[in-house]
Amino acid sequence: MKSTFTALPPCRPGVVGGCMVTIALLLGGCASLPPAETPIEQAQRRMPHEVPLMVVDSCVSRRNLASFNHYIIEDSRQLANEGAPELMATFKDFGVPMRQYVVPVMCATNMPPRGNDADGRVALNQDQEDHAESRHFPLALNDTVGKDAVLLAAYARLFEPCDFKAVRAERRYDCPLLSPEQAALLKARLKTPYLVAFSAGGDRSSPAHRSGMVAFGLLLGLINIPSDEGTARVRVVNLETGNLIYSSFRGEFTGQSPADVYYDAETGGGRSRYSDLKISEGWAKRMVKPLFAAQR
Repeated sequence: MKSTFTALPPCRPGVVGGCMVTIALLLGGCASLPPAETPIEQAQRRMPHEVPLMVVDSCVSRRNLASFNHYIIEDSRQLANEGAPELMATFKDFGVPMRQYVVPVMCATNMPPRGNDADGRVALNQDQEDHAESRHFPLALNDTVGKDAVLLAAYARLFEPCDFKAVRAERRYDCPLLSPEQAALLKARLKTPYLVAFSAGGDRSSPAHRSGMVAFGLLLGLINIPSDEGTARVRVVNLETGNLIYSSFRGEFTGQSPADVYYDAETGGGRSRYSDLKISEGWAKRMVKPLFAAQR
């Protein structure tokens, strides 16, 4: 607290008590100042008026029976374009009317299905799986990002693990994520002090894979019908500091990796595992609600 010195009149005999009261009031005024806002509290106050933009990373893998699994570009883009509006509608319900999202990268996060793999076989769509090529992650989904290595790295960093040790030591949800240069680049480009970084991904079974797994299950006396399943995560990044201030996967702030841990959001985990590769209204609300809860 910045101090301001104000000279007090000298205490006269018989009015020492009054001087003590005056001093106590001054000291009490300092003590009663409200505590500083936490990063999430600041975001709660600012985001309704300084509306964030959403950056989406999506990653869909297709399970095949007798060949390599493939990552599908068009399926990944479709999942992003279907899930982002649902999440934006949920933010609007909490008083933050987001109107814009971008899908610059694919498979940037280490959440499933990519996990910790640095490379994968990638096809444009299901019909072109025979022409899949080994590609390095993350993939740029537009020419502008693909031709700018610095911009691609900044977008990708939004979805990468944070500095867990610093967060554990300080016991706060304010994790250094972006470099100052990356934060300044994204803030200047996207014209917003906050970003919502939305990750969505999952596995989709091919018809041959489903039939094969059913047949294998019957041989074992089991009913085994594989289903599509996915994972998702919501983060908020402050571009003025470059720090990660919120994650729906709360384990990130205690050093857990979403590549290795599945959590059920309804039992307090934070990252949702969902079926049919569809972002539901209920899922979106569970992931966003803690961001707007009272912090103390």
